[in-house]
Formats: sequence, C-alpha cells, structure tokens
Amino acid sequence: MAQSVIIKQLHQVISALEKFQTRKNTLFNLDKLAVYLKLSEEELNEILDIVFSFQHLFSTVFEDFYLYKKWKNNKTYLVLKLKSEVKSLITDEPKEIEINQAQVKVLNDIVYYFQHIQIGKGFDIKKNNTELSRKVGELKRSHPYFFEYRGNGLIYPSKLAVELGRLISFYNKSKKLITKLEVEDYLIQIT
Repeated sequence: MAQSVIIKQLHQVISALEKFQTRKNTLFNLDKLAVYLKLSEEELNEILDIVFSFQHLFSTVFEDFYLYKKWKNNKTYLVLKLKSEVKSLITDEPKEIEINQAQVKVLNDIVYYFQHIQIGKGFDIKKNNTELSRKVGELKRSHPYFFEYRGNGLIYPSKLAVELGRLISFYNKSKKLITKLEVEDYLIQIT
C-alpha cells in the first residue's frame, strides 16, 4: 500500500524522535530535519503540532490503556484495553493484511498440503528443492506472520494461516469471490 508523502514524513519524524529513547540529554535539530524532509517551516510546525497532540493524548487519556484496532461485521473500530488486562504487549504484527490472489492460491496449497498430505510436518525452505518449498519461502518473505518455527529447522503454517486456508477452501468450494476475510482480530484484504 503506497503511503502519501506527508505520512512518510510523519513516520520519519517519529523514527527520529525514537532516538530520544537512548539519547535523552541531546538537542534535536529541527532545521536539519526540515531540510532532510524538504519541509517548509509551516509544514514542520503542523507535524510538530500533531506529535505534541499525540504526546498529550497518550500521556493523559490513554495512560492506563492500550489502543487496538478491532474488526467486527466488516467495520473497523478502535477499542481500549486496560494495560493491567493485557497479557502481552502489542506486537508489530499487522492486524490488517493485504494479500494478492496468487499468494492466496499459494497459501491455500500450503495449508492443504500441510493438513492433508504431509499431515503436520513442516517445510524445509533451506533446501528449496521443490516448487512448493520455493513458494513457501517466497510467501514467508512477504508474509512472515503466516509461518512459525518450532525449533527443528522446519517452518510450519501459523494458526492464522491454517484458519485463513480453511476459509479460502470453503469459499473456493462455493465458488464465491472473496475480497475481505475476518480471521480472529485480523482483516485480510484480497487484491
């Protein structure tokens, strides 16, 4: 998904601000940042206003909460969860996944092979000696959250991949065209 220039610049500002985590007593040169991002003084001030607004928001309103995306009935919502009730910290794993039709077919083949032919045995992508292991490796590079390691040098489809594969098989049998699927808290958009 292509990002607009402004969003990319905002991400770069946030990445630059993350350096304060290890360098709390340093000066942050806004002039250099503006030159690097090719921002006018007005644009830089607008971005800083957004950053300061978020700082206030997260230090007061969301102080005891984590903010999550939730999908319900094909609609996206933001929800708050108390930090004390969340067992693990928010991961970098995306909750909205975009996958193309060719990758959907490969994922479906992998899950079918895993469940019905190889029955629970993992894939050795290091050998890359079959077409399927090559496809597993390619899909893993673009969608690593569909796979997991179990310590024996092999990779296995994750719970998310298995559930998605099951849903895809169901829709393929019914010959329905699918563009969006919900699996647990994930929204999978098929392009």
